[in-house]
Amino acid sequence: MARGRFIEVKRRLDGSEERFECELVHRTDSVAVVSFRLPAAVGDVPKGSTTFGWFWSRRPYNLYRFMSRDGDALLHRFDVLDEVRIGDGLVEYLDLIVDVLVSPTGEVTIEDEDELTAAARRGRVDEGRVDAVERALTTITRDWRRIVREALAVLPDDA
Repeated sequence: MARGRFIEVKRRLDGSEERFECELVHRTDSVAVVSFRLPAAVGDVPKGSTTFGWFWSRRPYNLYRFMSRDGDALLHRFDVLDEVRIGDGLVEYLDLIVDVLVSPTGEVTIEDEDELTAAARRGRVDEGRVDAVERALTTITRDWRRIVREALAVLPDDA
């Protein structure tokens, strides 16, 4: 499989879209793994850190692994998603607002549940998607260690 330019397309419930130019690390019909160097700090993760992102076509979440320049894991972040499509040269998905952060010590923090509730009140998220987010959160918070192990197993040795 050839590495190269790959685009991550993040669509939001309000119809806005954000694109990130990444490097493709691994791809099959059901998973795409990309890397991205942070141009600016993201929370406690410093500028210049490398991020690996896993996108599964049949899972309601993705996974980002933030790595220091020395190769240490700084943070894992799961985003709850829908409508994931892995295509030639890109992955696109609908972001369902809620994220799960896992620190290097294993502390789990769920972010933005209040934003999901507000979006549901405004009619931007239907009850079915709210239920899907809750199921995804249960899976992530219960199984994040296994998910990370599975993700790391598909990384090529030179990643």
